[in-house]
Amino acid sequence: MTVVQLKDKLRRVNLAVGGRKNELIERLNDHYLSQTAIESDMEEDQEEDQEEDQEEDQENDLAANFPDVTTELQSNDDDLNKLTVPALKNRLRGLGLPVGGRKAELIERLKSTNVEKENEKSEIASDDVHIPEEESNVTDSPSMTGYDQDSTLSNILDELFDDIDEDEDPLEPSLEEVMSSNQPSLDGGDSESSTVENAFARRAKRKKYWKTQEVREMIMASDPRAAAKAEEMIATLEKMAEAEKDDEYLPGAIQYTLLIDAYAKRGTADAIQRAEAVIDRILGADDQSNGTHVSPTAQMLNAVMGVYANIGTIEAAEKATAILERMEYLKEFGGSIKPTVHSYAIAIDAWAKIGSELGPQSAEEILNRLFKDYDEVLHSGEQSRYAEELKPNNVVFNTVIDAWARSGSPDAGDKAEALLHRMEVLSKSENYDVRPDTISFNTCIKAWCNSNRPDAPLKAEEVLSKLEANPQYPKRNGGVLIVRPNRLSYNTVINAWAKSQLPESALRAEGLLLRMIKTFKSETFATVTPDAITFSSVLNALAKSKTVKFKAEKCSSILKAMIELHEDDGSYDTKPNIICYNTVLNACAFSARGGEAEKRQALTVAVETFNQMRQGKNTLPDAVSYGNMLKCFANLMPQNDQRNAMAARIFASCCDEGLVGGMCLDEIRRCLPPRAFLPLLADCGFDKALRQRRKAYSVELRELPREWTVNVKRGDMASRQRASFAKPKKKEVRRNQRPEKTPPVIRRPGLLVEYGSSGKDL
Repeated sequence: MTVVQLKDKLRRVNLAVGGRKNELIERLNDHYLSQTAIESDMEEDQEEDQEEDQEEDQENDLAANFPDVTTELQSNDDDLNKLTVPALKNRLRGLGLPVGGRKAELIERLKSTNVEKENEKSEIASDDVHIPEEESNVTDSPSMTGYDQDSTLSNILDELFDDIDEDEDPLEPSLEEVMSSNQPSLDGGDSESSTVENAFARRAKRKKYWKTQEVREMIMASDPRAAAKAEEMIATLEKMAEAEKDDEYLPGAIQYTLLIDAYAKRGTADAIQRAEAVIDRILGADDQSNGTHVSPTAQMLNAVMGVYANIGTIEAAEKATAILERMEYLKEFGGSIKPTVHSYAIAIDAWAKIGSELGPQSAEEILNRLFKDYDEVLHSGEQSRYAEELKPNNVVFNTVIDAWARSGSPDAGDKAEALLHRMEVLSKSENYDVRPDTISFNTCIKAWCNSNRPDAPLKAEEVLSKLEANPQYPKRNGGVLIVRPNRLSYNTVINAWAKSQLPESALRAEGLLLRMIKTFKSETFATVTPDAITFSSVLNALAKSKTVKFKAEKCSSILKAMIELHEDDGSYDTKPNIICYNTVLNACAFSARGGEAEKRQALTVAVETFNQMRQGKNTLPDAVSYGNMLKCFANLMPQNDQRNAMAARIFASCCDEGLVGGMCLDEIRRCLPPRAFLPLLADCGFDKALRQRRKAYSVELRELPREWTVNVKRGDMASRQRASFAKPKKKEVRRNQRPEKTPPVIRRPGLLVEYGSSGKDL
């Protein structure tokens, strides 16, 4: 579920909607679980009310018969309600009764024990009563004259006397009477013990559920503490089972599967060893001294295969395949563990992640084995349920296509398209749950882009064009599946054009971007919108192009379109970032190959873009931004006082903001003549090199003041030390070896290069 759907559900139940997605899910789980607990409590309360009503009726009868006994029981009940839970448990332990359950259950257990004891006392007292014959007429006794008006008491005495007269010997009951009198109490004890056992079982299930749910949520949230929490869950449940002497608390297959899943999420070597140890312990469960009393399941073995699949090596993929073969062997000989389509998908994914040509070949072999096993089960007609679990689906095909995409093989695109065509053919059959979706087409495009073939962008765009036609495929339960492209489809093709060496690559990438923008603005319910990655890929393609004229102006127009789209849409995905601005500045800096008009236009675009960054509306300049701006001055302006003044002003601002990186230091040396570089450093606050009368190329980045580089990212700190400014290295001359004589270099006047320019960017 999305965050919006979760918030709607929270609003319906009048709960807070703030926080991250994991917090929203946890809030809903707590609410629904509390509702379930309340309902169960209400049911238990209803049962308790019914029992209390019956007990009240019995107490009323007892109060009518024996008022002294009733008063004593009421005082005992009041004392029990005042006791704490530990005190109640101590009393139960002393009586040899179970101590599990809530406080109300503990009190009820003690009450029933007290009532039984009082009943025994009352029976003994009634048996001891012996009325002589001469005292049977109560009306003749003067001491009873005061009670003649009490009809209730006279009725009770009449009933007692009638019972005594009917018994031949009230003090010596027969054995049949004792057994018959004890039989109802025994039946009541059995029902009570079964109720207590059911309460203990419910309690154990509740505790296991809460601990399991906590671990499951941590695994879904990719919490790094999930593995430790799962280990704690297993240990806690085992201790509880030992303390309560109840096997209901022992961890089961679900708990051990979650433990292995947590190890799989961690993906470290230690986690893999721990997962293998868990499986070895479960497989050795026949030994009761070391066993876990849990039989291995297909879900457990799938979790172990997932651990190996996350490693991404050939050895791990072979181990995952060995587990799959073991499951196939057990299935063949009638074992309870049978591989499902999920098992085959995990094994295929393990081969897909190794990133070599061996991976997709092994993945296709496993896919063919899946179809073979499924056809055998399907034609046998005996295990229809298992046939549904083994039915091939889109996941296995998409994983095999992804294996070809990651291999980087020149044949990856052709193989991926062949699998895509096979999916289209199988979509017409009712026996398979296979039909191409957007992921299938996107993975096929990725396979073409990673094939490193010269025509890869063209082939990828052909697949995209087929996807733009919105192909339709029949669904399994009726209806039609309409496949549409998404943002990733366009971004993958645009990135392929950006990396291509074809002359028209930049313009083709720009055309795809304009097509996305036009579709988004024209269609009412358009869902495909370009994001910052789309714009930055197109800007990068234009900036690196050697054939596009006036590329600085094109990059500026694309950046303006991005800003306009962000203002209209208001989405964070379309907000220009620092990469987009820096790419525009880089495109301006590499416009020096054009004529004077193109240079002037590129310089104007660079100044406007840099001023927009300094305003801070969308982003602020960083060390790379200052370096690109100084590069624009060095490449687009002739050596004069105006260039020196503009470069000095930009460098001083860079020092004040603490953004002097390696690129900035190199480019300021290109902009200024050597005689002006050291005085500029002195004016900004670093005069050590000037006082020592050092050369310009000898100043290194680590010598500069700390406040000049405090805000520079770690990757921008390294000084590249261009060859034109590096200190010349002396050639080592061995002993008894004459130095080589180098002929003098005579420069022609037409090929003179100004001092301080390396020529790399021109």
